[in-house]
Amino acid sequence: MRKTEFLQELKEALQGEVPESVLRENLTYYDQYISQEAASGRREEDVIEEIGSPRLIARTIIDSSGASDRDGAYQNGESVYERREERDGFSGRERGSVKFHYVNLNKWYWKALFYGALILILLVIFAIVGGIFSLIIKFAGPIILVLLIYKLIKDMWR
Repeated sequence: MRKTEFLQELKEALQGEVPESVLRENLTYYDQYISQEAASGRREEDVIEEIGSPRLIARTIIDSSGASDRDGAYQNGESVYERREERDGFSGRERGSVKFHYVNLNKWYWKALFYGALILILLVIFAIVGGIFSLIIKFAGPIILVLLIYKLIKDMWR
C-alpha cells in the first residue's frame, strides 16, 4: 500500500466520525511520519505495514477522541453510535460493548522479548537433557563393565 492510499483510507474512515481538526491533525501526523521514515531510507510499504491497518488506526482515533461515546451526540433522536453501527452492518446486540485492542508485534522490543524467551526455553531444555545425561553417565561405567563380563563369559562357553 502506498502513502496516498493509506491516507485516503484513513481519511474515509475518520470523516464524519471525529471533528475536522482531529482528522487534519492525524492525517498530517501520518503523512509526516511516513515521509520522515521514507527520507531516512526505508520503503513506504514497510513503514505502512509497520503502522498497521488504516481502518484499525481510525477506530483507535475515534475511540480515543470520544466520538464513539454512546451517550454522545444525538441527531433526529438517534445517536451517532447507533447510526455508525447501522452503516457498518452491526446492530447493538451483535456488537455489544466488545472492545478491540491492537498490539503491534512488529516493534523491536517485542522481537527481542520473543528471542529472549526462545533462548531461555532452549537453555532450560538443554539443562534438563544435560541433567539426564549426567545421571546416566554415573551408571555407564558399571553397566559397560557388566556387559563386558557377560560377553567374556558367553564367549568362554562356546
